[in-house]
Amino acid sequence: MLAQGFDVVIVGARCAGSPLAAMLARQGVNVAVVERATFPRDTLSTHIFETDGLAFLDRLGVTDQLRATGAPFMKRSNSRADSFQFNAPWPLRSGDIGGGASVRRTVLDPILAGAAEEAGAEVRMATEVTGMIWEGSRVTGVRVKTHGREEELRARLVVGADGRNSTVGNLVAARKYNVVPGQRFAYWAFFSGAHMPAEPSNVFHRWDDKFVIAAPCDEGLYQVIVVPEFSQLQRYRADLDGSFMADALTCEPVAEALAGAQRVSKYFGMLHWTGFFRDPSGPGWALVGDAGHFKDPSAGRGISDAFSQVDALAPAVVEGLGGSPEAQDAALARWGRWRDHEFSDHYWFANDLGKSGAVPTVFAQMVADLHARGEIGRFLDLFNHRERPSQVLSASRLFGSAGRLLRHQHQGRRALLNEVRTLVGENARHQFLNHRHAYITAAEAMKPAGATEVDESSVA
Repeated sequence: MLAQGFDVVIVGARCAGSPLAAMLARQGVNVAVVERATFPRDTLSTHIFETDGLAFLDRLGVTDQLRATGAPFMKRSNSRADSFQFNAPWPLRSGDIGGGASVRRTVLDPILAGAAEEAGAEVRMATEVTGMIWEGSRVTGVRVKTHGREEELRARLVVGADGRNSTVGNLVAARKYNVVPGQRFAYWAFFSGAHMPAEPSNVFHRWDDKFVIAAPCDEGLYQVIVVPEFSQLQRYRADLDGSFMADALTCEPVAEALAGAQRVSKYFGMLHWTGFFRDPSGPGWALVGDAGHFKDPSAGRGISDAFSQVDALAPAVVEGLGGSPEAQDAALARWGRWRDHEFSDHYWFANDLGKSGAVPTVFAQMVADLHARGEIGRFLDLFNHRERPSQVLSASRLFGSAGRLLRHQHQGRRALLNEVRTLVGENARHQFLNHRHAYITAAEAMKPAGATEVDESSVA
């Protein structure tokens, strides 16, 4: 069997793997990326990334290529939380180039892989990992197969950037914790000829049991995502087009955009997902992006979160490579503790957004109160990962908004108090789990966390 040596082997060439490879290669690291697909190849994704994601891609040097796709950088948010609706400028800081964008993964992923190659990384497509190479308890490389040819790739570090059903994560038996099953499913499609606002805007409407997201996309397309409750799945299976359009058109800005528009894609479906954290690293290995942490896609943070993790992981990898194996493990462990601290609040926030049932009345009031105080940008910055939910949607704000509701309503007071009591209890449990992780069994950790690739089961 052929063998080749690298400093780092990265498994997966999408939103985590390719940017990490580019950043490492630019610092002189000898890095290989292996990807089982051949690009362009679609994957199940919201396709949306926010302000911080755009800023990361600008630092990566691919802004001109992003602009060339025709995807407008969004400037406003048309949002709804139950009965409260607002249209506000997307919050930007010095150095930001836009409020976010939607770029189809068949377009975005090749741009990222190209950046890795241009930086000097060796990118191998159509290459599948078949096993790990071990020296005692330490990973020292991977076994791969490319068009039937088997090979060993030796490395100081193997990084799994291969999605939430990570092969690397399974082979090293990385444990999962704080696992939360999704309570909704999602379908999305792309339309041409949509009537979009003069200022590019995203739509994020969550009311009653409805949930609709939309955004302008590359090549002048308009993307619409509908996120129904599981109770609606049979209706969708019986009449996908009718059910999708009926739900999409209940959202006023989407109905306006789609008047006279034509659907130009198939329907893509994501029918099951499970949120989790996973052990971030171990002797000779690390997991980044969805491989190590996946949250409910309702917040649309998967792509930008991968970028954020990579941004912090790259210097930790370089630091570790400069020392002993033990020093490398310590550097990666520090990064892993940072990851859990950085994303725990947002994990539970995304889970709350994706729950079935109506929007909590007090949550909508909290958003309205932020808007009334001129602080709605802080709420939108939750989606930019620049504010923490525990600070913006704090206990004091919860009680203040609940008090305002109680003063102005005479019916439903008991229901409101029960709602507040439930939210406080859930928050206390989440904070406990952030410090005392609830691990699942090794067998449960191996189960699929939901389909990741676009195939016949996800397209109609």
